[in-house]
Amino acid sequence: MSPRGVVATSLAATLVLAGAAAAQASVTTNPLSCVQPDGRVSAVAISGGTAYLGGSFTHVKDKGGATVVRNRLAAVDTATCALLPWAPSADSNVLALAVQGSTVLAGGDFTHIGTTARNHLAGLATGSGALTSFNPNVNNSVRALAVSGSTLYAGGTFTSVGGTSRSKLAAFSTADGSLAAWKPKASGAVNALTMSADGSDVYVGGTFTAINGTGSAAYLAAVKASGNGALDPSFDPAPTFPILALAADQRGVYAGAGGSGGHFVIWNLDGSLQRPVYQTDGGVQGVAVDGDSVYAGGHFTNYCVGNTGSGSPFLCSTNLPRRKMFEVSLSSGNLTGWNPALNSAHGAFAVVVDPATHRLWVGGDFTTVNGSAVAHLAVFPPTP
Repeated sequence: MSPRGVVATSLAATLVLAGAAAAQASVTTNPLSCVQPDGRVSAVAISGGTAYLGGSFTHVKDKGGATVVRNRLAAVDTATCALLPWAPSADSNVLALAVQGSTVLAGGDFTHIGTTARNHLAGLATGSGALTSFNPNVNNSVRALAVSGSTLYAGGTFTSVGGTSRSKLAAFSTADGSLAAWKPKASGAVNALTMSADGSDVYVGGTFTAINGTGSAAYLAAVKASGNGALDPSFDPAPTFPILALAADQRGVYAGAGGSGGHFVIWNLDGSLQRPVYQTDGGVQGVAVDGDSVYAGGHFTNYCVGNTGSGSPFLCSTNLPRRKMFEVSLSSGNLTGWNPALNSAHGAFAVVVDPATHRLWVGGDFTTVNGSAVAHLAVFPPTP
């Protein structure tokens, strides 16, 4: 294991103490009134004043209370939270979304959009929702998408694309939809992808224990965005638990993870720890960064003060209640006072910041926030 490897340590007790003064939250605890899907929201992608939603839902209740058919895909006006007429229909779960220009890219478990075959990955017009000609024919689930320039990167559990071998990772030209030469090999499922700030690397997270045959790249790796996708050895984080969600910027790499309980981690760009690992009592399934704030969502109910706990189910030695969401101040390393209470066993999956408004969009299994009915989608505005 690398000397930079992740080790939960009691040093984190200096970061968050039960009863210590908490930093001010960047978004409100209570969400805005918005549309309410009738099932899990697994993915949110925001572009051009529209939030595109993907998941397992089959209907959405609009702000007026009317229930409208939306089969696993929907669109919402980011300014008003009004349901938009965009309504392509997927026949199974949508797990990942990305937007490039006038196209929404959707990945998941589906094999049809409407009545047209689209195996696990499809392109949809941002305006009309009509299928584009993009039809890569992926043979198994697509769980993660990332776009950089004219390239779409995909990760999941697939082993071929259009009959060509690809081991859980593939890339496509967004200009003509062709399969790119990029073909790093993951030994297991890929759950998350995000680009480095300069676009030179793709960060890959999942349950795999090797990339391109290299065991030191277990669970999280950086691979070159160009060429065949060679491993970038300058990033060497060596986590000991599966990665569920990723975000990155010029300051670091932010990850949500499973393992014993769950984990939230901030790495420097060389893979060394920027802060001691944040231990939770359930998996961290979504992360987003905005200025000094990093938001984490998942199925945890507590942050473990001192990063200690044990058992199955995992129990923190000392609890700081955080019901499916928390915020960390990057400058201090502290959890802020932001503490919305989301219900449900599985909690939050999609955690996305709208860069234009700094609103936080959260999708998941929950049906209440702070005891009020808020089903599967919550939008938290910035604090005044």
